[in-house]
Amino acid sequence: MTQTSTAALPFDIDITVNCEDWHSAAQNLDDIVHKALGAIWPALDTPKAGELSIAFVSDADIQTLNRDYRHKDKPTNVLSFPSVGPAPVMGDIIIALKTTQSEAQSAGKPLTDHVTHLLIHGFLHLHGYDHATDNEASVMEALEIKALASLGIDNPYEIGKSFI
Repeated sequence: MTQTSTAALPFDIDITVNCEDWHSAAQNLDDIVHKALGAIWPALDTPKAGELSIAFVSDADIQTLNRDYRHKDKPTNVLSFPSVGPAPVMGDIIIALKTTQSEAQSAGKPLTDHVTHLLIHGFLHLHGYDHATDNEASVMEALEIKALASLGIDNPYEIGKSFI
């Protein structure tokens, strides 16, 4: 397990790598996290401040969380858990390796681009955005597309299956 703490954004980020295979799959996870969150942060009208925890995990780990908290006994790409308490804790974003790799490969896009998208997507969930209705999905997707475009990443909703 590797853990780093970074502070380039106006909130604290704790990044944990619980699945060592992440290190060979995606170089510079700290940079990916900072670029993704740096792109979405300015797009929010009222961004929350506080500590953010990001975990890069195995599919087995995320499957356990998905089963225990969402009652879906299967791996998923990303889970977000907004803090239910007061600041300074924003919440948690958890990303699974094998599912994310498989989705990126199926969509024909680089793993780092897909991880960036999942980080932005998870961060929006922590700020109250959802995609349960078509209108909510449109708002959330527009923010994702704008943030990704600022990083030179193509619209994931046009270049293949989005997986979100």
